[in-house]
Amino acid sequence: MLAARNIDVPASEIRKIYNKIIGRKDVFDLTVGIPDFDTPEHIKDAAKKAIDEGFTTYTHNAGYIDVREALAQKLKRDNNIDANPVNELICTAGGMGALVLANMILIDPGDEVIYPDPGFVSHYAHIKLADGVPVSIQLKKENGFGLLAEDIEKKITSKTKALVLNSPNNPTGGVTSNKELKKIADLCIEKDIYVIADEAYEKFRYDTENPLFIGSLPDMKERTISIFSLSKTYAMTGWRIAVATGSSELVGAMTKLQEHLIAMPTSIAQKAAGAAAVGPQDCVDEMLRTFRKRRDLITKGLNDIEGVEIDPPGGAFYAFPDVSAYGIKSYDLVHRLLEETKVVTIHGTAFGQYGEGFLRLCYAVSTDKINEALSRLDIYLPKLLH
Repeated sequence: MLAARNIDVPASEIRKIYNKIIGRKDVFDLTVGIPDFDTPEHIKDAAKKAIDEGFTTYTHNAGYIDVREALAQKLKRDNNIDANPVNELICTAGGMGALVLANMILIDPGDEVIYPDPGFVSHYAHIKLADGVPVSIQLKKENGFGLLAEDIEKKITSKTKALVLNSPNNPTGGVTSNKELKKIADLCIEKDIYVIADEAYEKFRYDTENPLFIGSLPDMKERTISIFSLSKTYAMTGWRIAVATGSSELVGAMTKLQEHLIAMPTSIAQKAAGAAAVGPQDCVDEMLRTFRKRRDLITKGLNDIEGVEIDPPGGAFYAFPDVSAYGIKSYDLVHRLLEETKVVTIHGTAFGQYGEGFLRLCYAVSTDKINEALSRLDIYLPKLLH
């Protein structure tokens, strides 16, 4: 007697794997994207202070105004996005909360939404929750898993309402170039398409090109919901706090809907987010330097394994190697690796049909764990070729 959406929205394949190993001490877990850094002290101190000073009641549905003002500073400083903190910015319950709101305010039943594949598993789910029609667009290895405007244009129909962007991309680490982002923006303006920009990995970039954010481009503010999660950037995954920005019309609709879903994100997390936005940023720089070293380590290590191919990911903290040479479905390979090597990865098809032949390895873990996992894979995988 449950609603049909319970069938239409699949459970996360990532969580299915992760749940199998909860509590196990004998495995090398490269599954869930959780930075192995602690939340910086100045952010934790701001939360403690908020509790001590009584900021423990309801807030505005879009969040405390002083927090929104701080986040508006961050958006201008880091993303070149001008946002009026009064009516063009909303605090949400993590990036997931913002993604749900964005889909719910934009999508009517039957509207088509183009989303990346391989891509973050919840993008598909959120489109289905809004009764939209998910239309996958393949991210290709030969393009560094970046989106191309010409590929998007081929997917557009009279029913296309929105495009989901995620760059750097989870699970591939692919980054869409600035040149292509500008082309995509022009295409969305021409075709009157909205953009849901999932910028969860905004800081985790390893190339030399200065980051460009589609919500900052001319004439895109009115049709873009830009979502910036604090989870990855400040090691705040459990705090469940993010900021979304767009036109006053879009943000106003999200704020009205949020009132009926969760009222507002936790007041304490909001105050912590304000401190993160305007406080010292050296913690972010340190984290990025560490992840760059790990990226280089895991890329070289994987390429040294016979049968594995991978180019250095441009961003995020995931490696997405091509393991098609072994001739084994990625789902089956993941389970064989778990049983035979105790290295826990995620099959590429957990992120869409075009993930077949790939695995996702999260390198937000210590170098010791990475080295041991690589050693075990190097012993086991080449045997599959002979």
